[in-house]
Amino acid sequence: MRILLAAAALIVFCLVHVIKMMRMYLVVMDQRVSFDRYVPAYLRTTLVNLIIPYKLGELYRIGVFYRISGGFKTGFFSVLIDRFFDTLALVMILLPYQMFISRNITVPTVLLTVFEVAVLLTYRIFPPSYDFLNRYIITSKESKRSMMALSVLEQLNGWYEYSKGLVTGRYGILMLFSLAAWVLEIVVLAIFNKLCGQNFGVYDFGLYIESIVSSVDYETKRLYTAASVVVIAAFTVIFTVRYLLMKKNKREA
Repeated sequence: MRILLAAAALIVFCLVHVIKMMRMYLVVMDQRVSFDRYVPAYLRTTLVNLIIPYKLGELYRIGVFYRISGGFKTGFFSVLIDRFFDTLALVMILLPYQMFISRNITVPTVLLTVFEVAVLLTYRIFPPSYDFLNRYIITSKESKRSMMALSVLEQLNGWYEYSKGLVTGRYGILMLFSLAAWVLEIVVLAIFNKLCGQNFGVYDFGLYIESIVSSVDYETKRLYTAASVVVIAAFTVIFTVRYLLMKKNKREA
């Protein structure tokens, strides 16, 4: 029975990360990033994220995707967009739980919600703001300062258009993948806790989520993270070696 539970947990865990991996690949696929190179890069950065707390590993992920895509904008915005949709799905699950079940909305949840709202508002109000400011600067008295402001505005618009291009036509799929990943992660946690001889209900899931976004210590999170590190590390080695062998064979061909 324990072997079956372990196998089920491993299968669903892998499915969670396949979905997360494909979600981010949807963002970078137009940048001609080789999928064979992308997979070990995703696994390696995920491993670092599991080891380094508070998602500081995302800085490493930006650097990695900057290197494999050849552009800082791709590295930065691909990670930002991936985090945005992942966090949006998390907030959609966490906020109703804390409002109607635990009756305790935590500071981390508020901060995550504020982040999501701020990004959405910025995305929506930038185009009309850009049009207004662009017309105003152009029609105002020409000066060195106004030319500098216009240059900054054009740079910001370039970043906006670039980030918009990364998600255009993909909003629904990205959101669906994010929700599916979190739902399947709940299933993995339920199986994992049963494997450890512990119950796992709605309240326990709430504790787990709160421990992710805060410094609250939670045994399930520690055990699950440790198991995740082992599995992801194994897959990282396998797919990195596979990629290096493929690269070597192409050079020798």
